[in-house]
Amino acid sequence: MRHREDPLADAATVMAARTGDRRARERLVAAYLPLVYNVVGRAVNGHPDADDIVQETMLKALDGLPGLRDPERFRSWLLAIALNEVRRRWARRGPDPDDLTAVPDPGGDFVSLAILRLGLSGQRRETAEATRWLDEDDRELLALWWQESAGRITRAELAAVLEVPEAHAAVRVQRMKERLDLSRHIVRALAAGRCPGLSDVTAGWDGRPSPLWRKRIGRHLRDCARCQRARDGLAPAEGLLVGMAMIAPPPIDTTLTGATPLPRPWLKPAIAGGAAIGVAALALLLWPGGDADPQSPPVAAASSSSASAAPEPSRSTVNEGGRPSPAEVSPGAALVEAVNAERRRAGCDDLAFDERLASAALKHAQDMADHGFFDHTGSDGSSTGDRITATGYSWRSWAENIYRGSDDPGKVTGAWMNSDGHRKNMLACGSTEAGAAAVDAPQGTLWVLVLATPA
Repeated sequence: MRHREDPLADAATVMAARTGDRRARERLVAAYLPLVYNVVGRAVNGHPDADDIVQETMLKALDGLPGLRDPERFRSWLLAIALNEVRRRWARRGPDPDDLTAVPDPGGDFVSLAILRLGLSGQRRETAEATRWLDEDDRELLALWWQESAGRITRAELAAVLEVPEAHAAVRVQRMKERLDLSRHIVRALAAGRCPGLSDVTAGWDGRPSPLWRKRIGRHLRDCARCQRARDGLAPAEGLLVGMAMIAPPPIDTTLTGATPLPRPWLKPAIAGGAAIGVAALALLLWPGGDADPQSPPVAAASSSSASAAPEPSRSTVNEGGRPSPAEVSPGAALVEAVNAERRRAGCDDLAFDERLASAALKHAQDMADHGFFDHTGSDGSSTGDRITATGYSWRSWAENIYRGSDDPGKVTGAWMNSDGHRKNMLACGSTEAGAAAVDAPQGTLWVLVLATPA
């Protein structure tokens, strides 16, 4: 088991950092950013808000050091802040606007990137894939237990983060492990793909792991002798996690950790293929293991910019002529113009309005209105990329924001600007074109904004 840092040495560093010692603060950030980064990344599975959560965690920890009574509890206190930030961010999410989709490559979640960069294979890869089937509470607990199994935190610290006795923590961990093992069984059974009964059970499944489908598929696995054989040879999950490396976070400017509060943002987002990506993806794509040149382009991205400087605005494809009069502006064009107003304030060039992207947006807005749902996946299972491609648009990257409610484009963009992920989509300077549409529905006006960079 990996040896953890000496808690007494930690306490000495914390004590020095509490007095404003700049070097001590730098050491704390350098020592604990990887831990916070990995716990948050797994808890939210690489959601675009992960970078903001990590940032706020480190800011609050440094600002709150004078109030920490027991320096030896710094590790558990820090992780408690991290999970509280995760829960606070989820609690702030409302139905409008919905979660964003902003990916240059479908499937680029924390699990996929961990598999890629840590070179996971065999049962370790299956275990990583199985985490997608867990609910939010289980992923939070798994993020902590993962670090405990790897020897980076103790069971006492895990219980302290959860604010429960160790015995209660043990029960919660055991129940989570049972659901994780069931999820590992599901991953194997689906990969085998030879059971007609399992095919019948999953006939209406959209292919996205979820706790609901974990239960449905799990009932079949318990009663199916053929699928039971998929469990053969499953090793204990904790044994697979021992010695597994943490995913390295990006380098940071430690000069920002002085006695004064850190400026925001101090973890700068990167642009991958024209779409904003979170700090988790940034670390994996730009700094695999910390040895790669930070200026070299990420593997999964068509274009990139270094996190050591703000990304340069892309060249605009907008004509320099005058804008159309209000009477000539469609709701979609009005929305893109409202987005462009925000981009100008942020130093980005305007997005050119593209009719093909507007067509993809209209198709999805009408689909949501006709079928009474609110999601990025269409009623036919199509993704945003599928809908864009169907119009004949050849894309290098794309992003999509959706909204339900007001018919005022200004209020729509205002809501998106108050949502970290949607704001990053709108202000991604690498995006060059956009289309948008609005459709009236009983539950309110449905808006779809599609941003893209052509291939």
